This record gives sequence, structure tokens and C-alpha cells, in this order.
Amino acid sequence: MIGNYNPENVKAAAKELAPAKENLLLQIWRNRKARIGLIIFGFFIILGALGHFYTPYPATYDNFRPWLAPSIKHWFGTDYDGHDVFSQFMYGTGVSLYVGAAVAFIAVTLGTVVGLISGYYGGLVDNFLMRFVDILLILPTFPLLVILSTYFKPTITSTIIVIGILSWPFMSRVIRSQILTVRQRPFVQAAILAGLPGYKIMFKEIFKFTLPLIIINAVYIFVGAIVAQAGLAFFGLGDLASVNWGTMLYYAQSEDAVIYFAWWWIVPPGVAIALLGVAANIFGNGITEVFGERAGEI
Repeated sequence: MIGNYNPENVKAAAKELAPAKENLLLQIWRNRKARIGLIIFGFFIILGALGHFYTPYPATYDNFRPWLAPSIKHWFGTDYDGHDVFSQFMYGTGVSLYVGAAVAFIAVTLGTVVGLISGYYGGLVDNFLMRFVDILLILPTFPLLVILSTYFKPTITSTIIVIGILSWPFMSRVIRSQILTVRQRPFVQAAILAGLPGYKIMFKEIFKFTLPLIIINAVYIFVGAIVAQAGLAFFGLGDLASVNWGTMLYYAQSEDAVIYFAWWWIVPPGVAIALLGVAANIFGNGITEVFGERAGEI
């Protein structure tokens, strides 16, 4: 009966509707698309971690001849000021990935919490939260991002906060839609009728069914944040004292790398951003295949 809440029944239902916890990573790795995406992400994560501790030359060292083409000594050549571009790329990879990860954490946390609360409680709470989300969604994101960035001191931290605050609304909508479906499941109704506290139902029984959506959206937000940060830096609105993919493109543009045919300065950060975008789409498709209907209507 629906009124007889039994934690064991809940666990059994969850096991039927979601992959076994201990097999989740294995299922993802076995999917070819997800595996390709993970390999690309893993490559850049390793490169960024390595660049934090070691680069062929210090990223700020500028005593080399400017505009040197790629060679064994300088894999990606040098820039207008005599920096080793490969060293800057390695170091900048870690900074760019840090921005993406920090923004994803902020956006996923806010989006998940708002989506859970809105979908579970419904009524006035749902109306209030979703109307606020609707207002944020109709605002032009990048122009608003540019405007807000002009009011904050241009640091990596302020960039993360601004992008993170603007990145969560869509995710909250997606999570809410999933919660509205899961909330009607018999084991959830049984938990409600049994008097189980709402926060326990949300975070212990329902949360697991939003995991596919959280993973997919986290990856897209992660890559989107890197692109947004690079865009801000390219327009001179980011922390130009920091070495990252965005500032590399900014200085390449401002110092006329195209005129000097210094493609080695422009191509690496551009290709890296493009590869992460491709990896996000491939990985997202793989996750959807792994979870099937559990990922919801994405």
C-alpha cells in the first residue's frame, strides 16, 4: 500500500530505475562516446595540473627573441614580448580549467537546489522561484556578463562569481522538470505520506534520479564558463595580468599576431577551446545513451 513507507522498497525501486552506484563509472567508460569525451577532458586536466608545477620555462619569462616560429626549443614559438608560448599554454590551461570547474560548482549547486525545491514543493514556492528564473533566462547573458564585469575589479575570482551567478537558471529548469516526474513515483508518495521530512526525500530519495542531468549540465557549464571567460578576456574585461587561454588570445589580437603570421600563438588556445566544446557534446551524448530514459527529455 502507498501509505506503508518502507526504505527497502525505496532502495529496490531506485535500483531498478538507476544504474548501480558501483557500476556507474564502468558503464560510462564502456560507452564509446563518453569514453572519447573523458579522454579529451583527461588530457587537458593532466596538462593543466602538470603546468601548475612544471613548464619548460616560467610562464612570465620574456627574455627570448620575439616572434620565433615553433622549434624543438620552443614547441609553440614565442610571442611579441619573448615569452615561450607553450609554457604559457600549459600554465594557462590550469587557470582556464579552474575557472570552468569553479563556475560549474557554483552553477550546479544553485541550479540543483533551486530545481529540487521548486519541483518538490510546487505551489507558491514553485511559482516564485520559476518566475525569478524566467526573468534571468530572458536577459541577454553575454551582454549582461560584460556589463557586470565592468563593475567588478577584473580578477579571476570576480570573473568566476559573475559567470557562476548567470549560469544556473537553465539548469534549475531542467532539474525541476525531472523532479516533477519523479515526485509522482509511488515510493516518493509513500515517503511523503509516511511523514518523512521533505529535505530527506529530496536529497536522499529523489536526488539520485537527477544525477544524469547534473553530470551533463555540469560538463556544458564547465566548457561554457571557459568560453565566457576567454570572451571577456578577449574584449579586455578579464584579469589581463593572469595567464590563461583568454588572455593569450587577447594579447595575440592586440599585438597583431595575424599580421606577423604568428599562427602558433593563436591556434593552441583556440583549438583547445574548440576541442573541449566537441568533448562536451560527445560526452553528453554518451551519458544520455548510458542512462537512456533516466536522463529525462534532454
